[in-house]
Amino acid sequence: MTKPTMALTRRHAMALLGATTAGTLLGGRAFGQQTTLDIFGHRVHQNAATTGNGGDLIGPFTTQTGIGVNWTVLGDNNAIHERLLREVSLSSGGIDVGYMLNRYATPQNLSLFEPLDEFMAEKPVEAFDDFSPGLLAPVQHEGKLYGLPVRHATNTVVYNEKILEERGIAVPTTFEEFLAAARQGTFKRDNGQDVFGLAFSGMQLSFFVSMARAYGGDYMTADGKITANEEPIIRALTALAELYAEGVIPRGFTADSGDDSTVLSNQGRALFTLSNYAGLVRRNSPEESGEYAGSFKPLHLPMAADFQAAGPYAGTIEFWSIMIPRNGTKKQAAYDLIHTLTTPDAQVAMALNGNGPTRWSVYARPEIQQLLPFADHEAAALASARPHLPAFNEVARVQDIFLEESQAAVLGHKAPEQAMADAVRRAEPLVGAG
Repeated sequence: MTKPTMALTRRHAMALLGATTAGTLLGGRAFGQQTTLDIFGHRVHQNAATTGNGGDLIGPFTTQTGIGVNWTVLGDNNAIHERLLREVSLSSGGIDVGYMLNRYATPQNLSLFEPLDEFMAEKPVEAFDDFSPGLLAPVQHEGKLYGLPVRHATNTVVYNEKILEERGIAVPTTFEEFLAAARQGTFKRDNGQDVFGLAFSGMQLSFFVSMARAYGGDYMTADGKITANEEPIIRALTALAELYAEGVIPRGFTADSGDDSTVLSNQGRALFTLSNYAGLVRRNSPEESGEYAGSFKPLHLPMAADFQAAGPYAGTIEFWSIMIPRNGTKKQAAYDLIHTLTTPDAQVAMALNGNGPTRWSVYARPEIQQLLPFADHEAAALASARPHLPAFNEVARVQDIFLEESQAAVLGHKAPEQAMADAVRRAEPLVGAG
């Protein structure tokens, strides 16, 4: 990664003093300006736009447009959306620009925001087809676009190349080979330490969906149809249950967090893990992984042999979009800021600040290639990735049901067919309720 100059470092230090707390006007120039935008989101959104090797995007925006920016940021996703949706439901609100996670983008919630189509007709978004369709579809409703994707986290399989070589295992090219490799990568070291073929957080439904997509399956389709009891899910859960019974998956995986499986992997105690791309650079550092530094590589999970023609594997993804509340009073200025933060150059700068860029072309930039050794791999994953569940009012409760029944199937408490039949029976009334 290119080191910042001393001048850049000083500027960032000044930005940190004036921009890291919620409700701070950035850069000083916003005071006394004719227009000040109130932005609401997660603290990572503010950091991505203001702090890091990519520089501060907000100060130049204010200088150029005369539009000041006031940030209010929180660190908890549920708290963010509870407040955001409450504010934008009022007859008049105090938020001009808001960030929303895809899981909250229900038709009802999207209706509280301003469609961007007319703004884009007047001031087109540069290289609009540079955004993945999988990131645009969830924020569209009845032919209108309500947000632009600005940050993502996409899941992938991470493997320890050193263990592959140690065990004489080839990189798998089909899902069947992946399962066989996980079995072969499960062993006990001379010191009695167990090494697992596959470790992942059983607390995250997205990882169960990741496995099902090797068979071309989903628990629910994008249009809200429940498909959890169909063949792809049954086959995926059956395969995972067999791995668990054989000791390939850690016994306590249903209580493990993503951090737990990452630590296990970094210690050389797991061949394959399910994770997102964001931590790969850190995981390959000596400080993080010791003797296994540089050994961690991403793998596009290969499709099962009889699903090879079904198209590219679709990883699971979660992403934030930037939007304009319908009850806002500074909509043109808000769009001007959204337009600025979603250009290719802005996405490059924010990536250098630690953001997950949502444009394909960003990953081909030299500075991003230098920063992210697996940039091409992540760009390919982004092209086909889509959320693990669609957005609807009761999505949190339905997700819990799917997760509970999936865990029961893998742990052997229920046959996969029975677990998914129970999941559908419990979830259908909630999906039907919105």
